[in-house]
Amino acid sequence: MQLVRSAAAALACVSIACTSSTTSSSNSGNQAPPGATTITIQDFTYSPSTVTIKVGQTVYWKNMGPSEHSSTADGGAWDSGGLASPGGGNGYGGGSAGGSYTYTFNMAGTYAYHCKFHPPDMYPNFKGTINVTP
Repeated sequence: MQLVRSAAAALACVSIACTSSTTSSSNSGNQAPPGATTITIQDFTYSPSTVTIKVGQTVYWKNMGPSEHSSTADGGAWDSGGLASPGGGNGYGGGSAGGSYTYTFNMAGTYAYHCKFHPPDMYPNFKGTINVTP
């Protein structure tokens, strides 16, 4: 029994230590955190679709298109959930803010992502890549 508890505790510590990032999300019109790289979601595209950042930096996605969208990692590292369109419904809110999401990358690597509501098999150009360098 002691061995099982020790193994479970060790696994929990490894899981916490290996966590690659922290996240926060918002569906209000919050502005990008200072120093964050901004990606705009509009017309079934991420702009820019590829960004390169350093470990510890944050990416901020903002939905400015007429539909609900997401930023969802291909490997499951993050999922913004639904990011509302500007104006909350029709997408043409007269300049009002759409949903936004931030994610801080704490591990180097290449991270591919897409919109879970408009998958790449149906929208092949609606995907992005985050390159995180040491």
